[in-house]
Amino acid sequence: MDEGGDLPEHHIGTFSNVPLIVDSVKIPVMAAGGITDRRTFNAAFALGAEGAYCGTLFLSSAEARTAPNVKEMILKANATDMDFFRAKPYYYRSILTSLSQKLVQMDKELKTREELYNAMHPMRNLKFGMLDGQTDVGYVTVGLGVSMIKSIRPCKEIIDDITHDFKP
Repeated sequence: MDEGGDLPEHHIGTFSNVPLIVDSVKIPVMAAGGITDRRTFNAAFALGAEGAYCGTLFLSSAEARTAPNVKEMILKANATDMDFFRAKPYYYRSILTSLSQKLVQMDKELKTREELYNAMHPMRNLKFGMLDGQTDVGYVTVGLGVSMIKSIRPCKEIIDDITHDFKP
């Protein structure tokens, strides 16, 4: 539930979910959602994950194709002030944009998931928002760890930082 993009049906956060999954399967587990700094990176491994996916963190990297205005939105964003709405298959979250606010309103009006999904037009409007920076017609999906991202840094610096004291 902490990751960006399509959200699951059950509202269980990464750090509650990872040990449950690790204890239930015999394959490597990768943690995703809310991993944005050294502490959360190490926590994922401490809980039994064998990999970590840091999506929102790398969306804000210097090398990311994310639009410059969207990177600035990420730096200013807080996990508590995002739009949350039903979609297919379950839920979606976005930094506030014109489209995300329209989708929230449609959700309040009890439009069907199909109607919301069609209004979202996921691939097109995600591109408009994230890559083109057209936040008037697109949306910007990020994970709940967004509150921890305070600067645009090169990928090497991000990796060096989050793995600084990592001990496998």
